[in-house]
Amino acid sequence: MKAVLTLCMIIGFASLAMAGGWQAIQQDYLSGKITAEQRAEFAITLLTNPDSLPAKYQIDRPIKDATGMILDVMTDKNLLNPYVFDRFSMLLARQFKQKSYYTPQGHFCIHFDTTDVNGNVVYQPTVDINPQDGIPDYVNRTGEYFERAWSVECDSMGYDTPPSDGTTGGGTNLYDVYMHHYSGAYGVTWPETPSSQRPGRGNDYISYIFVDPNYDDFGYSDRTLPMKVTSAHEFFHSIHMAYNAYAGSWFMENCSTWMEDVLWDSINDNYFYLPNFMNNTNYSLTTTNGSFEYGAFVWPTYLSERFGNDLIRTIWEWTISSTAFNAMVQVLDEYATGLGAAYPEFSTWNFLTGSRSDGLHYDEGAAYRQVRMMRTHTIYPVANSTSNLVPSALGCNYIMFTRGSNRGRLHITFNGNNSGTWAVPIVKSITANQHEFGEIPLDGYGDGEIVIDDFQRFSAVTIIPCLFTGNSLNYTYSAHLDTTTDISDALQNLPHKFTLSGNYPNPFNGQTIISFSAPAMSQGEANLAIYDQLGRKVYAKTISIAPGPNDIHLGSADFNNLASGLYFYRIVAGNQTLNGRMTYLK
Repeated sequence: MKAVLTLCMIIGFASLAMAGGWQAIQQDYLSGKITAEQRAEFAITLLTNPDSLPAKYQIDRPIKDATGMILDVMTDKNLLNPYVFDRFSMLLARQFKQKSYYTPQGHFCIHFDTTDVNGNVVYQPTVDINPQDGIPDYVNRTGEYFERAWSVECDSMGYDTPPSDGTTGGGTNLYDVYMHHYSGAYGVTWPETPSSQRPGRGNDYISYIFVDPNYDDFGYSDRTLPMKVTSAHEFFHSIHMAYNAYAGSWFMENCSTWMEDVLWDSINDNYFYLPNFMNNTNYSLTTTNGSFEYGAFVWPTYLSERFGNDLIRTIWEWTISSTAFNAMVQVLDEYATGLGAAYPEFSTWNFLTGSRSDGLHYDEGAAYRQVRMMRTHTIYPVANSTSNLVPSALGCNYIMFTRGSNRGRLHITFNGNNSGTWAVPIVKSITANQHEFGEIPLDGYGDGEIVIDDFQRFSAVTIIPCLFTGNSLNYTYSAHLDTTTDISDALQNLPHKFTLSGNYPNPFNGQTIISFSAPAMSQGEANLAIYDQLGRKVYAKTISIAPGPNDIHLGSADFNNLASGLYFYRIVAGNQTLNGRMTYLK
């Protein structure tokens, strides 16, 4: 973990940098304020001489990665004057360097300068101790980090290796890494030419990588730290280009920033970009603006922790003949819960960060920044409120209803724009980091309501309106308290028989909650049993029941010895029986 001083320096730099740079350039392009050609010119200047950019585009900190930026420009190259595109391409052409280093494992050729050429001299060029081999130690370490990336990403995780470039650059079939300064960008991976190495792939590209030679002015006293995360990040981009260089820069950056944490878990450079996502969850998950997509590394983090690392590799395999978005939807439908269940669950995980972490969701959730609350209500009723952070497709809001000293049942209604498809998960917080979960059942028009009968049990209830389809669609919501206190009235509102609400989430792999309601005068014990598809009882426990809503919490320890698959559960209370089914994903 970095020293506190270094952390503070970098966090400060990041907050300044994100105000301009590619984020501002891209926003002006998407809003029609500048042309594709102007965007390309500004991108060139951002890489070569950012101080000469208009004030609103200038940066105060090195940019995370220029790969997404150059792919966005290249995607619209048909809108560019050929001269502009040629200049853009030449800027990122292979660079002549004074020396080269072939890594002992035989995968990389590292190109570097030992005397100053336009700021490109390698860090500590005369330090040659470990080992004494005529190569600066910092270059040796760089080679080791890239070899570690190859070992983990290709050998262990099973991703395709980057297409070979033959003898181009240096050596035979070695991947070229150039230690070259581009205005302090951490790094960039350049798709050079289409490859014919794997027939049937239309957008797989031979590539090479630039990394900064010394990481001056990056806020790190230990220069190995930025090189570690950059090698993991950029090499994963070279792998993406083996599948489809144009699959989608948003998912490329999500995944490469996630990969930094896979290889170098303790560095946490990616944390500095979390505010760009957590403050803007109303943006589409597919947003690329030079900042959001890096903070959205939590999306592949969720996918990997929820469904396993192989799911992400499978998505990349499916991009060979598809876009990243379509591949993601298809793979989630085929191998997981489907996007319709995954995205609301992901949005719920994002609420459970910082002090709200319950230790059951993101592994590092307690260290993550909390999401931005769109609104917090303390006074009731709330009538026909709308969002001031209107969500786009695969965007969401967070609306909290605090109980305070209020009493009674909380009634919440939700009315989504009919043009969109909605889901509204709920988090019911008993304490800051102890929660129960549910959702507002919606009809085909995106409308629904729910009553929290036991609101007095919770410190707050948060709803998370999630939009699946549509662009910037709003909704209305209302809430009021039913303060009936008469015992006969309260009993009258209880169900007259046992009713099962089901379990949430379903499917699940960490924990699930079976919810049911018991009629008035119910008190005592019931029996829960779980059966496999062959009818064999695999789990049983005795539970306590009370009138009104009841929840049965099941955790990973309850399923330790069970395989993934469909299971049936039965709750028996006296002469009453409730039956349901659940899908466990290990």
